[in-house]
Amino acid sequence: MKVLVIPEDPTLDQYILKPIVERLLADLGKQARVQVLSRPRLRGIAQALDATIIADVIQTYPMVDLFLIMVDRDGDPKRPERATVLESTQQRLFVCLAIEEIEVWMLAAHRDTLSDAWSEIRREHHPKERYAHPFLAERAPKLDPGQGRAWAMRELAGKWKGVLGACDELEGLKHRLHEWMQQGTGRA
Repeated sequence: MKVLVIPEDPTLDQYILKPIVERLLADLGKQARVQVLSRPRLRGIAQALDATIIADVIQTYPMVDLFLIMVDRDGDPKRPERATVLESTQQRLFVCLAIEEIEVWMLAAHRDTLSDAWSEIRREHHPKERYAHPFLAERAPKLDPGQGRAWAMRELAGKWKGVLGACDELEGLKHRLHEWMQQGTGRA
């Protein structure tokens, strides 16, 4: 299965998204070749959730079996509706909104080492700045790819079930993908 992950900006997000999607699909029994979109290089949520841009991306990559838009919700109450509308336009497209930012998924793999309560981190509208940046600055190797994100995601394999349990949106995506695959709409 060929999978293309569409982030709002791949520069740092790729180091979190690629391992997350690989684990998610492995859970579903799919061996996948996962790539993170770098061309065209999207800049921001507006482009990542733009129906015309996404239709162009899908047309540009006809060999891809599954497209996953994975972006921050950023506390925007209208973003889930936009995601649902966009998903409904393409059969091979799913949108997953991180509550509130992609970096929370990274932090979920380290929940047992964080001093703040997980419920606080999940409620925070700016968890990247408040929790992820300090976490990476304190613990990650300074020259690690993705400003420490690659290092932080090395814990994912042993912590995957906990990440799913801590991040309902990922569990929900897994369930939706499972249903899609069961319907036979998901190619090998």
